[in-house]
Amino acid sequence: REDQERIFERFYRVEHDAVHAVPGTGLGLSIVKSLVDMHGGEMALDSQPGKGSTFTFSLPAVPGKV
Repeated sequence: REDQERIFERFYRVEHDAVHAVPGTGLGLSIVKSLVDMHGGEMALDSQPGKGSTFTFSLPAVPGKV
């Protein structure tokens, strides 16, 4: 649970063997969150240990562009 507070930080990777078995830099979620923030949106995480995680985002609608 403590990792959930930091999951969108640059270069952050959870300390777990399964995570370190997969190559990566820890930048993906940080980049996505930055892009969502730049467009005035919101990003959320719903995670249940041992069951999985769901990442969602929303962006504001542009008036007249439906």
